[in-house]
Amino acid sequence: MPPVGRNQNAGVAGVVLPDPQADNVPAFLPFLRRWTSAPPRWAIAPRHWLVTLKSRIVLLAVLTGLLSAAGTTTVVLGSAEQSIRRMVLTTASGDREGTAQLLGSKVAVLRGLLTAVAAQMPAAAWQDPATMGRLLQERPALGAVFRAVYVAGLDGRTLARVEAGRLELAGPDIADRDYFRRALATRRPVISDVLWGRVVKAPIVVIAAPVFDARDPNRPIGVLAGSIALTSTALFERIGSQAPLAATQGMVIDRAGRVLAHPDPRRVMSRADDEPALRAVLHAMPVAGVPGRQRGVAVVQDDMVVSMAAIPDTDWTCVHLAPLDVAMAPVADARRAALPAALGAGLAAGLVAGVLGWWATRPISRLRARAESLLDDEGQTLQPWPEDRGEVGDLAHAFRSVVEQRARRQTEVQAVLQQLEAVLDHADVGIALTRSGRFELVSRQFCHIFRCDKDAAIGASTRMIYPDDAAYDALVATARAALTDPGVLDAELQLMRHSGQVFWARMRGRAVVPGDVTQGTIWTIEDVTAAREQREKLTWRASHDALTGLLNRAAFERQLEAAVAGAATQPFCALFIDLDRFKQVNDSAGHAAGDALLRDIAQLLTAELRKTDVVARLGGDEFAVLLPACPPQAQTLADALCSAVQQHRLRWEGQDFSVGASVGMVAVGDGRPESSFASAADVLRAADMACYRAKKRGRSRVERFEPSGFELMADA
Repeated sequence: MPPVGRNQNAGVAGVVLPDPQADNVPAFLPFLRRWTSAPPRWAIAPRHWLVTLKSRIVLLAVLTGLLSAAGTTTVVLGSAEQSIRRMVLTTASGDREGTAQLLGSKVAVLRGLLTAVAAQMPAAAWQDPATMGRLLQERPALGAVFRAVYVAGLDGRTLARVEAGRLELAGPDIADRDYFRRALATRRPVISDVLWGRVVKAPIVVIAAPVFDARDPNRPIGVLAGSIALTSTALFERIGSQAPLAATQGMVIDRAGRVLAHPDPRRVMSRADDEPALRAVLHAMPVAGVPGRQRGVAVVQDDMVVSMAAIPDTDWTCVHLAPLDVAMAPVADARRAALPAALGAGLAAGLVAGVLGWWATRPISRLRARAESLLDDEGQTLQPWPEDRGEVGDLAHAFRSVVEQRARRQTEVQAVLQQLEAVLDHADVGIALTRSGRFELVSRQFCHIFRCDKDAAIGASTRMIYPDDAAYDALVATARAALTDPGVLDAELQLMRHSGQVFWARMRGRAVVPGDVTQGTIWTIEDVTAAREQREKLTWRASHDALTGLLNRAAFERQLEAAVAGAATQPFCALFIDLDRFKQVNDSAGHAAGDALLRDIAQLLTAELRKTDVVARLGGDEFAVLLPACPPQAQTLADALCSAVQQHRLRWEGQDFSVGASVGMVAVGDGRPESSFASAADVLRAADMACYRAKKRGRSRVERFEPSGFELMADA
């Protein structure tokens, strides 16, 4: 940059002007030089005003105002685009809601038709398949909407079937079909999931309605059902037809995400999430299968307007996809017309502002170059600070003072850091100072714990001591809250050495400035791997049986007590198991054989049960099992345990030994008065009584606790 001074070519604010005699000099420059070198009196005050930075900013602000036209155009177009988009979404959601209501009405008509026919079937016809078949053939309305109509008794056996006018007096057994069972259970018409038609070899749905005895309206006597192919117009007429726009399509999907209706027949029964836009919407906002949610919704996804609404009384959802650019075409046209004009005006104003800005900021550029030389030259002064009037001169003076103060303080800080490092290196725990996610200071013990070099650790990311990103993110979130309130973090967590070895450490942290983590955080770190392993061993021994590895009695009773407390909302079953003939094993083969058999029985029980079940050894040859959620198959599971124990053989010194298992079962919280217990001790007492009853009735069996039965046994 040329030096600034007052010479024959000097202009306003020290701007050097070219020689008017030189080639390629604009004609207006000589006049500008004469005006700046000998200004009239009235121009002295404006010249002084123009040298200030504020005046230049005002000038640039005036020019910026000229550019507001382009900004206003953009804002107006953006507002119009948002309004049209909201209108498009509102219209789309309303259309889907109306379409869903239409489909719901069609389904209701089909259900009503079956219900009306079912109400006209006499009970005597159920004893004569031929009469039943004739009744079906006499209802042509059924054949007009259903591909096949059939009736089945309570046992699920098809009595008569009419398909395409042909009568069959025998058909498949539908007792295993879900829609058959639901129709009898709910006593109202139901719609099946999508099935594969055995005759039509195509996907179908079945509408089934229960038939009641006219003499006893509450007693069902059979089921009347009709099947409809998904491609039939009885369900989805025009719903899946191709819209006038090639990229616009409608479809119907079920709660499993399968396509039931689509413009392309090949897409029927395919996955709805094959459409990229629909995949994201279904993942974020599922509506299929949500009872009572018939209101339409519409969102924009992947430049497509996706609208959907649940079809009433079904697990189906009506979906429609349309290109967003079609609806937003008016905004695009307006943007194409308005933006070029606004950009043209903005370009012209930008050129003017750029030239003036370059001229106005030349002193600031010189000041910036001088400030940057501090970094390049490590504080060595290679050129003088720029001299200028107004704010730039004040800034240059301030910079000069800051540089001098920085040099003095840097010397002081270096001395303090050397003292601090000496203190840190003599500490018995790892110490680190972190700020903005990086290590600024680390002690010698810290480097020993993490097997790292101090020079490499300083400045490195704090992520390096965590085994994975999840652990790092979790600690950051916890520390942010703890260091603010109460101001201290104390936690045990897994960290990673430089070699990749993971270990347990205790970390304690405190902000350098309480409540402000941006000023840095002091951490102390201890390797507690050995202490933690010892603590875990002691904890395990306190809650587990040393011989079998199962929970001991105290630990089981704690879990049982918690289960009793929550039995009102979470029923469960408890089993008390007492081995039969176990004393004979100890007497015949010794306690070593008995211990081996107990270990085998413990492994056998664990293998037969679910992962959520709890097995414990209460003592001796007594075991207990906690079955959460009180599964319906609890009796079957208890019988299986009893049978597995009885079939097990222990081979010991050439002999085979076996035992049996007497099992007492108690159901808790299943709604019956006798299933209510106040404590875990009451549950174990009831299970023990049931086990005692099993032994009295022959052993190797399961007895369920029933208070009345045990009272009779006690009286006897």
